[in-house]
Amino acid sequence: MKLEEILTVKIGRNLSRGNEKNDLTFAAYSFEDLMNDLDGSFLDSPITSYSGYSKHDDGYLSNIGEVVFSFVSSKAGIVSDLNKGKIINQNFAKLIIEHDHLDGSYLCYALNESYSIKRQMAILMQGSTVPKLTPAILKELELQLPSIEKQQIIGKAYLSLRKRQALVKKQAELEEQLFLEVMKRLDR
Repeated sequence: MKLEEILTVKIGRNLSRGNEKNDLTFAAYSFEDLMNDLDGSFLDSPITSYSGYSKHDDGYLSNIGEVVFSFVSSKAGIVSDLNKGKIINQNFAKLIIEHDHLDGSYLCYALNESYSIKRQMAILMQGSTVPKLTPAILKELELQLPSIEKQQIIGKAYLSLRKRQALVKKQAELEEQLFLEVMKRLDR
């Protein structure tokens, strides 16, 4: 099933035009924010399911639990509590799930890790001088959906793995700092 059949791709706002006064009052959602969300900050805060836009929300602002996709890095993540209320710019899109049988965490797994999706991306981006996924290409990707229960298991395991990898990396950085500090003190 094509992604356009099960979700809506809402492209972020073009912030370079600067035609909105409100753009200056909100921070922009960045690639670093996406990676922090993908690497586990979402597991420390409650995820609420997101089922559409509220009349009171700006459609370009990030909301907890939304799936956000970067066209530059071709990575997807789930917005955490830490990054709610940031402006989604034109390098990102909100992937609004319109199908009851699609789990957001599974969608992240499929877009980030699925061999089938990566192969389709490579084929559809052939001939591009700068290989960058476009909204049209994203909508054309075919995704086979296992049962919702299986999606939830795969999605949760994937996000837990990402968090574990981030924690291991952070632990290694802290150990390095500790050992360097100890060596500095011994060298005095």
